[in-house]
Amino acid sequence: MSLFGKKQNHNSVGIDVGTKSIRMIEVSRKKDKAQLENYGELNLDIAASHSFRNFDKNTLNPSIENISKAVRSIIDAADIKSKKAIFSLPDFSTFFVSFELPPMTKKELNGAIGFEARKHIPLPMSEVVLDWQCISKDPVKQKNKVLLMAIPKVLVEQYKTIAEVSGLELQALEAEAWGLKRCLVKPNEPTTCIVEIGYQSTIVSIADDNYVKTSFSFDIAGKDLTEKLAETLGIEIREAEEIKKENGLLNDERDDIAQILVPVISSIIKKIKKVAIDYQNIEHAKIKKMVLAGGSSQMLGIVDYFKSVFDEEDFSGMEISLGKSFSGIEFPQKLNRRIDELNPTFAIAMGEALRKYEA
Repeated sequence: MSLFGKKQNHNSVGIDVGTKSIRMIEVSRKKDKAQLENYGELNLDIAASHSFRNFDKNTLNPSIENISKAVRSIIDAADIKSKKAIFSLPDFSTFFVSFELPPMTKKELNGAIGFEARKHIPLPMSEVVLDWQCISKDPVKQKNKVLLMAIPKVLVEQYKTIAEVSGLELQALEAEAWGLKRCLVKPNEPTTCIVEIGYQSTIVSIADDNYVKTSFSFDIAGKDLTEKLAETLGIEIREAEEIKKENGLLNDERDDIAQILVPVISSIIKKIKKVAIDYQNIEHAKIKKMVLAGGSSQMLGIVDYFKSVFDEEDFSGMEISLGKSFSGIEFPQKLNRRIDELNPTFAIAMGEALRKYEA
């Protein structure tokens, strides 16, 4: 199996395996436009008592049994037709590095990239699968900039098993950052910072010139917001999660909620700013847009809060908005009332499903 797969003529299924939920989208292509066929989600609170993915930076262990059962349940409930699927890989389970190489033939480039990988990847080359993209060319300096990604082979094998047990054919595996970029950043848009605040981790990626130029993830995310509320208010995690969604940063009757959440959000923003400023300084490129996604981006008032703290010289004029996963996708009118709710959380699954239709 090619790690990044081949494009086939059939409906496309994208699957996002998160810590707290699994999301699946099936799309088709009709008259040069993507059309939603089916979608489904299974929440951890319903599906299992343990997380779908266990997060150990040294040994990422997806729960094959839990994930497979959940995937099969979604397939049945959502009436997913296609058996060929693309799974997203958690961003922190992959290693990203960029470097410059002089012009050379493809054969020479493959050898040079393998040599460079040994310098940067903290695992033996026998234990990883490598993939790379040339993300820019500088004819003046006679340099090519390459983005290299390495994925542990053991993780690839685990996802192959998950697909097989789920009754699916694994077409490709792809880092979450790629799916987010494909879904949320249209071709030829200006330099964009994509921020996906999930339950376990936050992903910050910079997209420019139709490529993901850099991507980082860190462990401050939705869980920390929820746990902070639960600890401060002396309530259960599930109740804290509901309060977070209902109140967020914009509820005059419960301004104490915002006061509890803001310090955690500030920690997240501090890390986002570092990634963005480093990119702007190194690449001498102004980030013009920021797109928010992930479950915690649904909190009331979060976009306005981001706008207020990014209103400074380094980011002056930057447009900040919620990601729209279903933008440009045809879907039944009966979903109109739900799209705003689905937009932030289905970006990764939609991005994987749309991979097949890339030019």
